[in-house]
Amino acid sequence: MRDIIWIGIGAAILAFMVSGCGSNIPQGKYTPEQMKTIPFPNRYDLPVPSGGITLNVASETVTVKDLTVLLEQQFKPLAAQGSFAAFKQAARPAFRETLRSRVTDILLYAEARKKAPENIDDALDKAVESELKRFLSSYDNNRALAENALRTMGYDWKTFRDFQKRLILTQSYLSKEFSDKRPIAHSEMVDYYNKHRQEQFCWEGTIQFRSIDLIPARMPAELIAEGETAETATVRLSVELMDKIKAGEDFGTLAEQYSQGPLASAGGLWRPITIGAGSLPDIYAVLEQKALTMEPGQVAGPLTSEQYLFILKLENRKDAGCKAFEEVQDAIEQQFQFEFRKEQYSKMVERLMGQTDVIQMEQFLDYCIIEAYAMWKPNS
Repeated sequence: MRDIIWIGIGAAILAFMVSGCGSNIPQGKYTPEQMKTIPFPNRYDLPVPSGGITLNVASETVTVKDLTVLLEQQFKPLAAQGSFAAFKQAARPAFRETLRSRVTDILLYAEARKKAPENIDDALDKAVESELKRFLSSYDNNRALAENALRTMGYDWKTFRDFQKRLILTQSYLSKEFSDKRPIAHSEMVDYYNKHRQEQFCWEGTIQFRSIDLIPARMPAELIAEGETAETATVRLSVELMDKIKAGEDFGTLAEQYSQGPLASAGGLWRPITIGAGSLPDIYAVLEQKALTMEPGQVAGPLTSEQYLFILKLENRKDAGCKAFEEVQDAIEQQFQFEFRKEQYSKMVERLMGQTDVIQMEQFLDYCIIEAYAMWKPNS
């Protein structure tokens, strides 16, 4: 069952951090968003594979299936359609990264197990029981539903218990190994704010509006009264629509019925546009110019641009601005601390993998890619 899918410790730790692991096990330090940014070190020297088809890491074995089960959805179509050379070029980086992730998980767990106190299993068992109860309660204590969810993830109760135990021990080890914080000077945070202020702490102004576009050349014949031209009918209709709006009729509904513009079916609603970006076609520039003089909810018109007449309603407006340093100081400090812990993590993984053999790793990767292509190529 466990061969169906492998969820790496490095990725799954984020779930552990959210749920907790019991009072006797240290809590994780990272948010899920932060965990996603922790890269594996740029090293390709991994343990020696045994027999050419498996990779022995500590006391565990990595198989071809451990990689292909995670990459099949992404690369099976390429294998089915393309040559082996094209497949290998596209797939090899992903296979390497997946293998590196798998090996990292094994090495971290082996290190955590080696440094754990003798009585750690009792604390782990209690923490795992707590996690299993939490998991079951998330399905209203319906064991059948919970088991079905486990099967979808490639687990049964035993393998899920083993995975949770492994996950909790690894996170506990990381929490103990990493220093809590590093000193950060106020001037260092101010320098960071000034350097990244525009892209991280400022925003551009935006406006969003609705419009009814009245175009003489597209005026339906049934809307042109006897003795009128398309132009005079357009002017008359614009006045009548303004009266309807002032009387309380819905702007969007009127836009669907009468607008001859491209957004009529959406009630004339435009996507938000950046103020001053010049993103509108010239004939519609009058809409942005007028909208900047209005308050949300106000209606203006008819507005003339070449042969078009517009009726405009401003939906919302957000002026450009920036957050002050005092508003983001705590976030900047958290970012510094996270980068510090990420650096510690990378150094730890590099140390654990530092004595491995790059040549053997490349051979195992080549074998995995050949097997994957043969498995996924029709009639191969």
